[in-house]
Amino acid sequence: MLRFGTAGIPNGVKSYEKGFELLRERGLDSLEVEFVYGVRMPDSRAEEVGQLARKQGIVLTCHGPYYINLNAAEPEKLEASIRRVKRTIHAGRVLGAVSVTFHAGFYLKQDPEAVLAVIRQRISEIMADEKIPGTPQVAPETTGKPSQFGSLEELLQVVNGQENMSVCIDFAHLHARSIGRYNTGKETESVLRDVVRTLGEAALSRMHFHMAGIVYGPKGEKHHVNLAESDFNFPEILRVLKSWDVGGVVTCESPNLQDDACLLKETYSRY
Repeated sequence: MLRFGTAGIPNGVKSYEKGFELLRERGLDSLEVEFVYGVRMPDSRAEEVGQLARKQGIVLTCHGPYYINLNAAEPEKLEASIRRVKRTIHAGRVLGAVSVTFHAGFYLKQDPEAVLAVIRQRISEIMADEKIPGTPQVAPETTGKPSQFGSLEELLQVVNGQENMSVCIDFAHLHARSIGRYNTGKETESVLRDVVRTLGEAALSRMHFHMAGIVYGPKGEKHHVNLAESDFNFPEILRVLKSWDVGGVVTCESPNLQDDACLLKETYSRY
């Protein structure tokens, strides 16, 4: 079963308490806690939010800060990036989140294969430090520009063989990164086959997805838009996810958040 929800507190409210109520009213059942500008939530508050989410039947995920680059050359930038990943994982643990995602890094004009090896090693070291009961699944996210580290192939190599890891597949990012591909049923099935081939079939029961309308150009992603304003073929993608009985969470990142999240869930429910 897939759960559907919003990237952050829904539009129109300003607290998790009100946000969870609104999600339930709209028939949604997940929320991604956005730490994109820093993990500033005290543990005491994270415990409150997590308990309230469970009471309301809301599944939580987390998104780490944008300022993460596990390929940083400067020691202080690398240390800060590692600290941000670890803080996001810790916050997810306290919240009771099922999955934590983040953008892993940048090529910095270096050889992509070399960057992959560096990022894989640094994530491996982070995960070795995070073997703590209650740690959520850690799933680096596919990115929206071919100039960024984070293709599906790269991330599957990064997490392959790593305990408690998966990939956060942002289908809109895959679509934009490839300048229009990853938008059909066959292409979606190829994505799922790649996941099974690398992580095993059990990985499909706990996937972390992002979806939204998206505008892109020759260099990939430009910005998110509402689903109706995009050529993103979400109905076909959802049809395949339903037919494959994929489980996990679908987080909507469209500007209209809960409206498009509802559209995604309603579309999925029709199959």
